[in-house]
Amino acid sequence: MKKAMITLLAALPFAAAAQQQYTINGTVTKVKFPATVYVVYQEKGKMNFDSTVVAPNGKFTIKGTVSNPMKAFVMLGQNGEKLNSRPNPDQVGIYLENGTIEISSPDSLFRANVGGTQLNKDQQEMITLLAPFKKTETQLNADFKKAEGNAGEQAQLQQVFESMAMAKLQIQAGFIENHKNSLVSLNLLRAAFNPDQYLEKSTELFNGLSPELQATTFGRAYAEKLEKAKGLTVGNMAPDFTLKNTKNQDVSLNSFKGKYVLVDFWASWCGPCRRENPNVVKAFEKYKAKNFTVLGVSLDGGENAKQKWMEAIAKDKLTWEQVSDLQGWESYAVKLFHITAVPANFLLDPTGKIIGRDLRGEELEAKLSAIL
Repeated sequence: MKKAMITLLAALPFAAAAQQQYTINGTVTKVKFPATVYVVYQEKGKMNFDSTVVAPNGKFTIKGTVSNPMKAFVMLGQNGEKLNSRPNPDQVGIYLENGTIEISSPDSLFRANVGGTQLNKDQQEMITLLAPFKKTETQLNADFKKAEGNAGEQAQLQQVFESMAMAKLQIQAGFIENHKNSLVSLNLLRAAFNPDQYLEKSTELFNGLSPELQATTFGRAYAEKLEKAKGLTVGNMAPDFTLKNTKNQDVSLNSFKGKYVLVDFWASWCGPCRRENPNVVKAFEKYKAKNFTVLGVSLDGGENAKQKWMEAIAKDKLTWEQVSDLQGWESYAVKLFHITAVPANFLLDPTGKIIGRDLRGEELEAKLSAIL
């Protein structure tokens, strides 16, 4: 868990500022004793762990100093539980900054409310705004699992999920626009708006942030991602790559020049990819005689990767060329195309120019109908 926590905290932004003296006052009404509270944060590449014992009345206080406002996690170990005793600890994210941070919960930090200082008020506002979406996501996932074997019902649920995801993005964008000088906004922008997927909106939101946020280490890193993403927008040439197909033969993307080709990034373990595959099959069968084809690029990796990849190809009836280096997220092509989530695809014209991105379902059908 320590390694995972280091990775998570390293991904969180911080702002340049003077030293921050913080006080965390917490109350957990129903707690099983003995109980200990830990504050975990990363500073200058070093993990820091502060702790205190929860008093008999359920209250605790931790004071400290950090160099900049930063994200941290407060974790609760009840009934003598240690920090590393389970992979999914009872925790809540907070921002360490000048002032007194207030945490209150009836029984678990998972259900805690956080406030007191401005960044923590901002974060709580964001959490409250997104709470209905979290509840809906949980229900949709349960409904989807219940509908296993019913492709029609699952397709309808997938449409509902995608509509909800777009509505959620609108709420997140609104929050960022209304909190242009908040570290919470930069954090949310980096988490929710992948420049490779939402370049125009990502650029707009980033440019709307205060110059102070843009100038932070993670602000500059996000700006670099925006610049890289511009090379993979519609109108640019797709970069070439060569990978092995299922017969262990080299296949290059450039070998498809002269045809319209959908470069489809997917994986056998990716549920949304597998649910989208019938739409790709339908498009392929309808337009394969009209100078159109598909090149599947799998993100499978790990133990028995090729077997799982081959089984998924057969089960989903994917009859077009498939390639992979079986390196998962470390795949050369994945890094070349800045893939951070699947399914993802790029539609190329016969010259290799990108003419569409992330086309799914009816959108893919409409685009192919228009050009073919």
